[in-house]
Amino acid sequence: MLFICSKCGRRDWVFVDESPLCSYCGASLVKATESYAGCLMSPEFVLHRMKAVVEKHGSIEAAAGRFKREREACSTALYALGLSEMFGPKKYWVEIETVDQTPDTKVHHIDQSKGYNIVQTQSVEVVDWEQHVADPMELIRAKSRKQYPADYCLLIAARSGKMVYPQVIARDIRKMAVPFAEIWILGQSATNTLNIARLHPTTLQHEFNILEALERVKTDGDVLTRRQRGRETEFVPLGKVYLPIP
Repeated sequence: MLFICSKCGRRDWVFVDESPLCSYCGASLVKATESYAGCLMSPEFVLHRMKAVVEKHGSIEAAAGRFKREREACSTALYALGLSEMFGPKKYWVEIETVDQTPDTKVHHIDQSKGYNIVQTQSVEVVDWEQHVADPMELIRAKSRKQYPADYCLLIAARSGKMVYPQVIARDIRKMAVPFAEIWILGQSATNTLNIARLHPTTLQHEFNILEALERVKTDGDVLTRRQRGRETEFVPLGKVYLPIP
């Protein structure tokens, strides 16, 4: 089993011993989590992970199909930050779907204001708007030809470098039938500056600084996991988490 040192960051393969110590500094080792299954990740954790992918493999490789799930999670994390900025300082968690074909990701908000957990979840289909696509309406029309549950959200991650006019796109969407409860588009207009807009059913626009938004929604842990306790589902921090970069 692959482990990483909680102190010096050295990686090592360990067999038999379930609580190994680092052979270099003596600190405890953290066992690798081999799958995204059941992991509710903070936006900060997701964004740092995508940054690590780019640093390890380069931006061209990171944009390839191999890292599709990481890119979708990254877009969803930025979307979650946008929700926090637009609708109040709520903390959202990002989950990558690992079983079904749809949705790509889920955004969770865990409301504990009444003394127990009320989990609000939005299922998200993510589509990249790349340079070779002239108009995002091509993506929206293609997605709208498919069948989706009525509560799904379509999230368009703009990577084309083209100018976006949300009001124009929203006008064109109103002329067609779409299977989504909401349609959003987001893209970076400058370093650490994100523009996000809701295109359907109504229009909203917002611009914010990503780093400042992350500070406002700091979480107690990087990753939560579900644990059943009687009839209630608890969400507990996994503590130190090591998810190896592919």
